[in-house]
Amino acid sequence: MLVEQALGQVLENAAKYSPAGSTIRISARAEQDRVVLAVTDQGAGLTEDERRQIGQRSFRGARHLHHVPGAGLGLWIADTFVVTNGGTLDAESPGPGLGTTVSIRLPAAAASEGAAEAMS
Repeated sequence: MLVEQALGQVLENAAKYSPAGSTIRISARAEQDRVVLAVTDQGAGLTEDERRQIGQRSFRGARHLHHVPGAGLGLWIADTFVVTNGGTLDAESPGPGLGTTVSIRLPAAAASEGAAEAMS
């Protein structure tokens, strides 16, 4: 349930920082012993400084403080929920205005166990 909520926070963040009508892509893949859920948007992108601070409590990039509502808790909450489940959350961006990809990496065994429980 926490992973589902974390993904919801990431999606909400992507929508908040993307222009209306732009594409937000969700993907899932296996990567060694992990499952990776990635959300890619065509939004505001990140500066290097913003990228380093993603996931910190109450962090909001200065260029968005007066234009985008929020308290800077969304990705902090998502990161907390993902870490609680043995995973990591990270963000990549080619730069400001060029979109962002936020990836949630979780242990594959935990994902398999959850799927098995859901099927029983």
